[in-house]
Amino acid sequence: MSSKVNNITQWGSLALAVTGMSVDKLLHGHPLISNIFAAVAFLALVVFALTQIFKSDPNRFKGKGKVDFAWRTLLTRADSSVEVFAGDVSWALSNKDKLLDRSQAGVVIRVLCRWPTTPRLLDQVRALIEAGVQVRFYTDDLVKLRGLVADARVGLNSGTALTVSKVPKDVIDSGSGHAGNDGLFDYEARRYLPGRDGAYIATLHQLFNSVWEGLPQGVIMDRVTLNKGRYCRILSKSPHYKDVTADDVEVRKVAVASLYSCCKTVKAARLKRVSALFEAYGRFNLEPFESCKIESGQSGKLVLPPIIEQQPDGKLVVIDGMHRIYHLVAHTDVQQVTCLVLKGLGALPSTPLPFGDVRVSPTKLRRHDNFPDYNHEHFRDIKAIDRHLTVAATSA
Repeated sequence: MSSKVNNITQWGSLALAVTGMSVDKLLHGHPLISNIFAAVAFLALVVFALTQIFKSDPNRFKGKGKVDFAWRTLLTRADSSVEVFAGDVSWALSNKDKLLDRSQAGVVIRVLCRWPTTPRLLDQVRALIEAGVQVRFYTDDLVKLRGLVADARVGLNSGTALTVSKVPKDVIDSGSGHAGNDGLFDYEARRYLPGRDGAYIATLHQLFNSVWEGLPQGVIMDRVTLNKGRYCRILSKSPHYKDVTADDVEVRKVAVASLYSCCKTVKAARLKRVSALFEAYGRFNLEPFESCKIESGQSGKLVLPPIIEQQPDGKLVVIDGMHRIYHLVAHTDVQQVTCLVLKGLGALPSTPLPFGDVRVSPTKLRRHDNFPDYNHEHFRDIKAIDRHLTVAATSA
């Protein structure tokens, strides 16, 4: 029933009830007519009561179509921010273009969702990433709430929120006669507006941020097979490796206990960033740290195994990948790790120390402080390789 029809019915029945009761009093000497008007007044009051009970709430939505419309409207029309408590993000592909428009307009869109477990769900998450949406994954049922918050700010009476529930419909199984589930759901949503719902919107906003901060950045990871020639071309982007050949390159597992380091410390902030990779290796069935392509944000990047240089005396010295290996050692009992081992590449930029002697530093140290007996002439420019890996991801 539309709001206009509802209002007409509601106030018309009230007027009829009042009129009926008034006429009943005026016709006190005519029992039959008086009783008729009394009955009419009673029925009108019943209609009035029912319209009050079932009066449509413009901030409640029932049925999948209406819920989807309310969700899409709030998701794609925000001015500054959107925060989504999601499950499988089945809505991502159908809204990709509008999400991209919002992202390009400066709207910050963040989504909490489950780790994608099927190719179809992976495509949905990929659509979010390609649209510039920030994604973080949670495991199991860490986030049970479903809904979104748009344009909210803590402490301010602003923003709009929508919470959604869906309940499986119980049906009768025609074969056994027992209750069953036909896979369909009853959908219902509730919209919250500033003013009367301002405190609840702020609470949802704060809840989202607290969960968000506790999760690593969401990434999609795919295995990439590279031959020795491709490794050589990538390594040659660093001047020190410009003459490396296929005979100098080998991808193999090495014992973590046998490793040495060129530097004394790893950076705490960098360790936090690389932590996002570790669960992803397991989720996408990859071994640490085989070559892979990582998708995060609107760009991708190839990631090589840690670069190790084998010295004439047999020492295996980590040149790149320190933070990945350190995090692995600190959080797992893994004894071996896949590395890119290079041979015969000359003097190192510092005197190596056992990997077990490496410590965490809260700040970035100067090279002369971080590298024992530092010699800049032998420094490896790994950043030149990293820049190339971002470009090379498009052709992987």
